[in-house]
Amino acid sequence: MKNITNKVAYATFSFYKNIYLIGDNMLKTISDIIWVITTILILYIGIYYTVYLKFPQFRWIKIMKSLKKESKEKSNSFKLLNLTLSGKIGVGSISGIALCIYIAGPSSLFWLWISVLILASLSYVETKLGIKYRNCSTKDSVGGPAFYIEKGLNKKNIARIYSILIIIAYVFAFISIQTNTIVISLENVFDINKIAIILVLLTITYLSIQKGIDTISKLTSFLTPIMGGLYILIGIIIIIDNKYKVLEILKNIVSTALSFKGFSGSILIPIIIGIERGIFSNEAGVGTTAMIASLSNDKNIEKQANIQIIGTLFTSLVICTITALIVLTSDYQNIMLSNINGIEIVSNAFYEHFGYFGIILLTLIIFLFAFSTIITSYYYGEINIKYLLNKNSKILKIIVIIVMIYSSFASPTILWNTVDILVALITIINVYAMFKLKNDV
Repeated sequence: MKNITNKVAYATFSFYKNIYLIGDNMLKTISDIIWVITTILILYIGIYYTVYLKFPQFRWIKIMKSLKKESKEKSNSFKLLNLTLSGKIGVGSISGIALCIYIAGPSSLFWLWISVLILASLSYVETKLGIKYRNCSTKDSVGGPAFYIEKGLNKKNIARIYSILIIIAYVFAFISIQTNTIVISLENVFDINKIAIILVLLTITYLSIQKGIDTISKLTSFLTPIMGGLYILIGIIIIIDNKYKVLEILKNIVSTALSFKGFSGSILIPIIIGIERGIFSNEAGVGTTAMIASLSNDKNIEKQANIQIIGTLFTSLVICTITALIVLTSDYQNIMLSNINGIEIVSNAFYEHFGYFGIILLTLIIFLFAFSTIITSYYYGEINIKYLLNKNSKILKIIVIIVMIYSSFASPTILWNTVDILVALITIINVYAMFKLKNDV
């Protein structure tokens, strides 16, 4: 009887395991297909706007003058830049980049660089559209793609679909990824009970989002410079300590990406994954930049657009590159993992560079990066709830808490594949709208 029971239990376990694997593989296949379409579309529109607007992302002097001018004025542009960065510089800039390299190789970083130099023009465009079509009838101006899709294109149904996808992507999927990574990091490093981690994280998240955008923007203005500065400092230390190795790595990234062997082989894999991870980290073309820019109290729209370009370039060219170099200067290729989140690769690299202290340091960084993205993602959901219902909804805070509890126990691979599909769909809708509204830019 005992043997029969064991066989039944094993058969049941195997059945559910196979169902899980089929579902996971199906999500991965869907993600791969939709990202081929997204890559072609976003590159085309990014190149179009780069040429059409005469290379706005390369006007370095004008961009820096905008930032310098901002520091002397009493507008909220710099605060909004920090809010934008807090949403962009999340787990995607750390574990996402590690996954990118682990799956597609170092050459994928080259295509990430190329894509951000092209797609930064989209941050410029969506900032202008977001400010132009924002709704100023409430206490705080609200805007974003849903508003310019409805008002500019007169496509209310598409605008609603976009808003619903944003809520699903950011409130459910993005917050899930950030929460999952925080819990995994703290549990593995400090051997803290998972329930205790969840309770503390839920408490500080709820207190942070309770009072709305004013509290969120103040918190991100405080956190973003700290976490960005700390990460850059760590990157500089590792680069100096491995200066000869870093030069070889950079040379290898470029030569591999442009080699004849690369072009004759499976070059599409690093190109697509590089662009996918780049968009996931800097969110160019996704529409979130427009949501934040709509809060601006500055009438100089050109200055706002220039400042938001900085956020896109900084995230990919600085933060993502630092992550890549940290990983590539470690023995990452010999790590054998299943159901991978990506943070395990970075954790191994930090341990190689700094010992156990490096693990503690990374855990602190992950917490800052992921937590700031959680509260910014909540705000993206709140904006789109306002669009759909024309009012705030208290239930959104409760939904965030439920999502965070669930995602603490969820599978990382399912979360990543789900996020990838949602980001692709959102991006397709937004870049289509931006292209159709080219006469308004």
